[in-house]
Amino acid sequence: MLREYQYEIPQSDVLDKCRAVLTKLDYEVDLYASESNVLITKPVVLRRVLRRYNYVVYVQISDRIEIHVAAERSIFKRSSESSIGGSGLIEKQPDPAIPYSLQKKIFSPIHRALITQKFYPAKIIK
Repeated sequence: MLREYQYEIPQSDVLDKCRAVLTKLDYEVDLYASESNVLITKPVVLRRVLRRYNYVVYVQISDRIEIHVAAERSIFKRSSESSIGGSGLIEKQPDPAIPYSLQKKIFSPIHRALITQKFYPAKIIK
């Protein structure tokens, strides 16, 4: 999952503003590398019915701001998470396409916050 945004300020200031946006949205920054213009958040748990998703937000600054979301899905093999067996019954699978409703739940607050910082969605050229 990827979203791209344009910016008109110096590239050296963009990553700091993105970090401020994410920390304001209660994300914890795990990796902040200003020399390579990369920011990665700590995993966030998102529960939905019987499935649990863990995801991280990855920000890469180049001529555009690229925001990636990498997710993995927890699947219960035999019983619920609260069983006696515990985590041995949970299988984690990378999930390249989480449901659209969850994508909206992740990207909507980030999108609104980036718009207030004067970062606008990149135009797609076909």
